[in-house]
Amino acid sequence: SRLATARTVARFAGPMQRRNMGGKMDVKKNMHVEEWNGKREITEKTFEFGPNNVPWLLGTCVAFPLFVYYWTRSEMEQRPEFKGRVL
Repeated sequence: SRLATARTVARFAGPMQRRNMGGKMDVKKNMHVEEWNGKREITEKTFEFGPNNVPWLLGTCVAFPLFVYYWTRSEMEQRPEFKGRVL
């Protein structure tokens, strides 16, 4: 029954259409780009939280934004058009 249904659906669907990247151009995939893309897609599955990641996460999520904030604030305090304003 399932096999008959699958054959019927396949007959009405027709052959699968093959699609080329870039239309009719002969485009070759870059092996390095494809590998990087594959790793990027599974990052959330391969990431492991541990003591080695804590300094990197703190630096990225806390220290860098604070550095940018204080640096921007000091730049704005030095500009004459912002003198006397509460930041």
